Amino acid sequence: MKALLAVSLLSVLCVSAQEPVDLEARRQSVVTMKQHLEMRQKRFDEVMGEIRTRSQATDKKIGELVTMLANLKDSETSKRRVSGIKAEAIGGLKRMIEVYRTERRVIVEKLRTDGSAPAEALKKDMEAIDALAEKRVAQIVELVKSMPGGEDVQKYESAGGYYYNGYYEEDTRVSEAWRQNRRDKVESEKQRREVQQALEKSIKDLESRQATLKASLAGGKLTAPEKEIFQHELGYVTNLVSQRKAQLVEVTAPSEAAGEAASKGEADDLKQLFADARRDIAADFTKNLRLYHSAAAEREKIHAAQEKLDARVKWLEENDPAAKKKE
Repeated sequence: MKALLAVSLLSVLCVSAQEPVDLEARRQSVVTMKQHLEMRQKRFDEVMGEIRTRSQATDKKIGELVTMLANLKDSETSKRRVSGIKAEAIGGLKRMIEVYRTERRVIVEKLRTDGSAPAEALKKDMEAIDALAEKRVAQIVELVKSMPGGEDVQKYESAGGYYYNGYYEEDTRVSEAWRQNRRDKVESEKQRREVQQALEKSIKDLESRQATLKASLAGGKLTAPEKEIFQHELGYVTNLVSQRKAQLVEVTAPSEAAGEAASKGEADDLKQLFADARRDIAADFTKNLRLYHSAAAEREKIHAAQEKLDARVKWLEENDPAAKKKE
């Protein structure tokens, strides 16, 4: 029985081996594949255009909001309202940076492990993400620097007085200017300390990563793709350490904020404006991220299809008599 099956299988293989290749079908498949690729590339370009437009609009909104907040400070009536809004804005920028870091880690891992990935396109994505992350960090520093660090303000002021037994007795009270100056100083130092600690931690983590990358490159056990990405990462991390140290100096220096003082009413209006803007920016940011993920997946499919098409074209060039005649 086994012998019969073996003979039958051999017969099928022989027949298959003798069957002529349908060159016309292969030629037509190349035409179809090219048309399909053109269609997908057009759609991909449309989505990328939308992403660029939306991302630029979102980035502009964030920049305008940060500039507006940086040009305002609290007054004796707004107390801590403006500084509170700035603290919320700093928190939102930090969360964006965390998303950028997550996306960047995904790209680095793909470049390191997936040899079939569209490397050049992914590197461009990484550069764009790095630029956005650094812009958010710079905006955090701008907001922290815009928070008044406290001034030398006289604590007591005259509250009037009276005559008693021929002597003038003056009443004093703690001035509202001193109270506001103290509030500004407390809030400014709080935000400044938090950002300083974050920058110090970032520097420590980056220097540790720098050492690990150097050790890995010196070890000589990396694959070619790994070596390339590790060298790129070492340059990126080294540059980032310098930037973080410069930013640490910036936020450590005494603040000389000279923004316009907002009244209580203006601060309340600002809070509502900020709440609306934050919702809009969060919705835009989420939509942009979703579009990017969709476009990145489509790009990988296009890249794989292009490789398949190139292989088919190469086969025809080597095996199609019609193609050889044209040569």
